[in-house]
This record gives sequence, structure tokens and C-alpha cells, in this order.
Amino acid sequence: MKKWLFRLMVVSGVTLLTLGFLEIAVRLAWKKLQGPIIPLSLKTHRPSADPLLGYELIPGSSSFEDQVWYRISLQGIRDQRDFDIPKPAGVYRIAALGDSFTFGMAVEEEDSWPRRLEAELAGRHAVEVINFGVMGYDTTQESRLLETKVPAFQPDLIIICYCLNDVGVLSRERRVLSQYRGYNGFFTTGLPWLDRFLGKSRLYLLSKNRLFLLKTRADVQKPRYSRDGQKVLRLGYQGFLISAYQEAENRNRLQAAFDRIKDFAQGLRVPVILAIYPELEHFDAYPYRDVHGDVKGLAEARGFRVVDPLEKFLQFSPRDVRISDSNVHPNRRGNEVFAAAVAGSVSTLAGWQ
Repeated sequence: MKKWLFRLMVVSGVTLLTLGFLEIAVRLAWKKLQGPIIPLSLKTHRPSADPLLGYELIPGSSSFEDQVWYRISLQGIRDQRDFDIPKPAGVYRIAALGDSFTFGMAVEEEDSWPRRLEAELAGRHAVEVINFGVMGYDTTQESRLLETKVPAFQPDLIIICYCLNDVGVLSRERRVLSQYRGYNGFFTTGLPWLDRFLGKSRLYLLSKNRLFLLKTRADVQKPRYSRDGQKVLRLGYQGFLISAYQEAENRNRLQAAFDRIKDFAQGLRVPVILAIYPELEHFDAYPYRDVHGDVKGLAEARGFRVVDPLEKFLQFSPRDVRISDSNVHPNRRGNEVFAAAVAGSVSTLAGWQ
């Protein structure tokens, strides 16, 4: 009996040491070993039962990508805090909605603009800014999220972070969730705590990713594009963006989404700020000024307060405010500039100045 127990301990110890060694080796060679990358959006997003949303964040999920931790709370929000429901007395709560610029692509949670705005307002008032950003969402999806998820948090103010490409259906996440369907349930134990633990292992993720691609034969070399995505390929991004606002289908969809936001906010008697995030390129001769004016007119016609920090951004070079030459998402400085521009309107609406 003692020999059997001793052998079991030896085998277990050798197995653990081997796995530990392999984990270290995989981490050191991760960029070379991982092969076709399972996108971040698949690790933190899942299909939604709501057809208007299409997909949503996975509560309790996490992933380490871009040298950044993406952690989704059990409330389905990119925030490590749990927010009290109902809202505590004396707290001024802001609901921040948007796409990957709000979610905080390639920046730490505390460097996203909702957290920078909270830091900007903190110290003077009890403020909570809740980040409802979801990668790839357009204004239609944001209006639906506002109707379904946000009310329970009892916001005093709604901020819509509007990116200029929100007029079209360009969501990479829709394509990814279709192309890699079934990934989240693949090679799992069914025990949430154990799956979360395994999800932190690079050895496990490498095995899961390789086996999933082998099993499904997912074609990562031939990505699927939406109709608007195909227009981008044909016209170029700048050409698509300028022409998109002239197309009746896009314009009607955007106006319908703004109308839904207006109706919701009026029902709750909550003000709305629509803040326009500029395209972080071509600052020497910015080509989208007319688009900014168009969006501003549509928003103000519905009673939204519009914040357009374009001139503040033009004081920098694009490299100063974006992640990198190849990644147009805002870095910490970009989010600080945006949050500072929004903070004044928040203070005015809240009656703090």
C-alpha cells in the first residue's frame, strides 16, 4: 500500500513538474507557437438570445492579450467592481455606452475613457461611471443595450460614445462569432471555477486553440465581411466613411437608433450626452469635419447634448493619442483628452457648476 502511494506521489510530482516546464516554455515562445490566433472578441463575447444585440460580453470571462488584462465582471461589464443594485443613496451614476473605444481595446481597464472620466470627477462628488462598452457595437446595438441592461443600474446620466463608423455594420465580432461558432464550450470541464483557472494557462489555451481549429477546420485565411466591410475593401476606409452618411439605409438606421435612445431617456427623465470620438488619423488635413457636423445635427435635433473634442485632439499628432501606427484605438492619453472634454458637460448637467 505504501509503495503504491509512493509511486502515485512520484508520478503526480513528475507530471506537475513537466506541465510546469511546458507552461513556462509555451509562455516564452507564445508568439511563435500560437499559430492562427483565436480573437480576443471570441474569448470575452458570446452570441446573445436578443437578435438586436447579436452578441454580448461573457460574465466572468477574462483574457490576457495586447499585454493587457480584459476581465469581465459577473454583471457582464468590463470592470472588476460589482455595482450595487439598487443604486446607493447619494451616488451620481453615469452609464457609458460605446464600442471598442469605450470597452478599452489595448488599454488597461483604468485607462479606458469611462474610468478616466470617473477619475476626473472624483474627489468632488460620489460618482460611478459604468462601462457598458462592447467591442464592435453600433448605435442600434447600444440603443438596445440601453433598453435592456442599463435600467437596473438606475443611471442619472447616459453618455453615448459615438465613433464615426457606427453608421455602418462593420462589426468584426459578428463575423468572428459566426466563423468560430462553438469555441467557448469546446474543451471545457463544465466547472466554472476550473475553466477560469485553466483559461489562465497558455499551455491549455494553445492546446484548445489548435484542437478547435483542427476539429472545425475554421477558415481563418478567408474572412467573411459584411456588406459595409466589402465597401471598405472597395472604396477604402475614408471613401466608405464619407459616403456612408449619404446612403438612405445607413442614415435611417442611425436615426432610428437615436430615436430609441431619446425615447428611453425621456421615459427615465435622464439627460443624454453624445460624445464624438474623432478618427485618430489625418490630423494635418482632417477629412471628416462634415461628418462630425452631420452627426451633431442629428443628435441635437433629438435633444442630446453634443460634445465634440476634435479641436482638442488636433493639438496632438495621431501617434500621441493612439495605440500604435497599426492600431487606431486610443491610448491612455487619448482617453484622458476625451474624458476631460466630456467632464465639463457632465458637471453642467449634474448642476455642479
